[in-house]
Amino acid sequence: MAPINRTIREQVTDQIRDDVVAGKFPAGQALRESELAERFGVSRGPVRDAFLQLSQEGFLAYQANRGVTVRNPPDSVDHEFIVSLRQQIECHVIKRGLERIEQTAWEKMETALAELESACQSEEIVRVANADMKFHEEILVACGGTEFLPLWRKLCSQMLLGYSRLENYSEIHSEHLMILEALKSGHIDAVTNAINANIQ
Repeated sequence: MAPINRTIREQVTDQIRDDVVAGKFPAGQALRESELAERFGVSRGPVRDAFLQLSQEGFLAYQANRGVTVRNPPDSVDHEFIVSLRQQIECHVIKRGLERIEQTAWEKMETALAELESACQSEEIVRVANADMKFHEEILVACGGTEFLPLWRKLCSQMLLGYSRLENYSEIHSEHLMILEALKSGHIDAVTNAINANIQ
């Protein structure tokens, strides 16, 4: 793991999450504290804490007699429902707060979009997924929707378990560019259409 100003627990948590999103830990695979502690060169405590946090986020699950396993992606029916909920949250927050977006928030969205473009060019799965979520999160924050973030993040974690957009790198950036342009236009219908087209 790259040296960054984060605690050992945060670094371990981020790495396990990234490995799940990248498919390095297949759905249903059991994860063992001792093995990961040895891999990361840490005690079992940070790994145990990471398991707890990632279980709360929805990436991992505790099962009796099996310990901690990687959650299975939602089936098609649940996925459709999760997509609908996330679309509704984002569109609701934007409708409520679009007119109150400040200049600094626009700049953060521009920065997030630039990072997404760079991630798409690199074709690095985890970078793309994280930059994608970061862009949408900046929109929610810009529109005053921070109270919805915990629920929104839980929905995102379920979608990231089966993040199928990763083969369409050329489309990902253009879809998000359309969202930002729609936001700047101030037309709610255009924003709603762009959000719904992107979140699938």
